[in-house]
Parts: sequence; C-alpha cells; structure tokens
Amino acid sequence: MIYRQDAKPEYVYRIRSGRVKLSRVCQDGRETVLEILKPGEILGEVAVLDDSLRPAQAQALDLVITDAWPVSLWRQHLDTDFRLGIWLAKRLNTRLRQAQDRIESLAYDSIPRRLARTMLENGERFGTQLEDGRLRLAPLTHEALAQQVATSREIITHYMNQFRQQGMLEYSRKWIDLQPEKLQQLLQ
Repeated sequence: MIYRQDAKPEYVYRIRSGRVKLSRVCQDGRETVLEILKPGEILGEVAVLDDSLRPAQAQALDLVITDAWPVSLWRQHLDTDFRLGIWLAKRLNTRLRQAQDRIESLAYDSIPRRLARTMLENGERFGTQLEDGRLRLAPLTHEALAQQVATSREIITHYMNQFRQQGMLEYSRKWIDLQPEKLQQLLQ
C-alpha cells in the first residue's frame, strides 16, 4: 500500500517502475479501480490543492519504486512557478474527463462492452506491440479487472473465456494478448 484512502496526505509520488492501482473502497468494502498508473506518472497530486483526507488509495500491482516529495514542497513551488499550476490544472482536467467517460460507460454500456473498452485502454497504456499486431500486457487478475469494470470476478471470468473463444484475446498467468481490431468491433 502506497497510501490509504482517508489518510492525511503527506507526499506526492512519481512512479519510477511498476504499476499502481488507484481505487476507492466503499463503506461495504467493495473496491472500484479508478485508474491504473504506469512509470513516469504522478499520483497523490490532489493533496497539493486539498489537504483534507485522501479520497482514494494507491496500491502496488507489482514491484513498484516511487519518488516521494512532501506536499508542502509542492505547495511552495506552486506559489512561485505558475507552470506547475497550469500542469496541475491540466492533469486534474484530464482526470475529470476520464471520470465523466467512465460514468457514461457505466450508465450505458453492457458489461462485455465495458470489459472490451477496459482491455483496449489497458493495452494502449501498458501494451507492447507484437509482430502479428497483438498487444501484450502484463497479467491482471480477474478481480482487478472486475474492479475496473464494476462487476464481479465471476462475470469477468465468464466474459474473458468468451472473448478467448471468439479470438479477441489470449491469456495466461504471465501475460494477456489482445487482438485490438476484434475488441474494437465489439465497441462499434
């Protein structure tokens, strides 16, 4: 755990290696993945503008190395460097747009469409292009995918098997290979 939801924010982090799951936990214990972050990305930056308790938690999905800067240092730089304020506003605007797209998808898309969209987004962010056009991802558990899609692990397992039978993807405990054009057809 990098930081817990409802904890006092002390640091802003930059991921040097590994993947980080940013999520919210409801009062009943269910977890919703807001975003999976990759090396080079910043997390916890909301604390620079809002020193109330953290609205989400950040957890390593694999071996993660981060840099950590005190929130107070960011605030000092924000007072003297307008470019940091512009960067922060753009970053928060991007996150807001992503949240709006996610809400729209949750309201109107079926679970297979949400899963296909999630797999394509993960492929774009984390995938390595293979010679035959497939995208290879590091593995994600069906539980982590269920948290991204907002359904149960059992339903994700059902649709992952269905996607495999339809040739949209292949997976093992070591990788997930996507056929982007076939997944994209499901979204059209």
